Amino acid sequence: EELPLPSEEQKHEKLQTEPPPSDAPPMQAVLGELRVSSVTPSSVGLQWSVPEGSFDSFMLQFRDAQGQPQALPIDGRSRSVTVSGLSPSRRYRFHLYGLQGRKKTDRVSVDIIKGEMEAEPENLPLPSEVLQLEKPETNPPPSEGHLLRAVVEELRISSVTPNSVQLQWSVPEGSFDSFLLQFRDAEGQPQALPIDGESRSVMVPGLSPS
Repeated sequence: EELPLPSEEQKHEKLQTEPPPSDAPPMQAVLGELRVSSVTPSSVGLQWSVPEGSFDSFMLQFRDAQGQPQALPIDGRSRSVTVSGLSPSRRYRFHLYGLQGRKKTDRVSVDIIKGEMEAEPENLPLPSEVLQLEKPETNPPPSEGHLLRAVVEELRISSVTPNSVQLQWSVPEGSFDSFLLQFRDAEGQPQALPIDGESRSVMVPGLSPS
């Protein structure tokens, strides 16, 4: 709704006398989504993008394990940061501010619950477990040796949404026919998600926050 203001005419005069480029840079700089790139028992890696404009610097604000506010200055050319000294099984809320000069012009945030986001190996019983054990015996020794040379690199978190998590991995040596992702759903029931052998990432939907 447009409301008439007494100073409306003065504002029009100001816009004519002041050059428009002075207001343009703060309006053009935009922060992209703040995402989790990696998780360890004591640290979290965060990354973001600047799809439009540029910032002089960034400021990451959060509360540490003791509940004390912390402010971490970040260079304006950086697009990622690792926050260390965190405690497992604790909720952290990170706020990333984009600064132009000393003025905060944009903000993005993300919530993390340490401990629930860390990938821990758990052997889940599956009906096909016996079939998997019998398969190497039917294959000739050369194919078995080829399987032993295949290596899966660290499973990492590439993105997080309120109801899904995207995981990624690499195969630095050898190759696999397929992958199998095992986890327990929100009701604690074991789930098994088959993945194509050429894939290096997967999105797991239907998750519950906290």
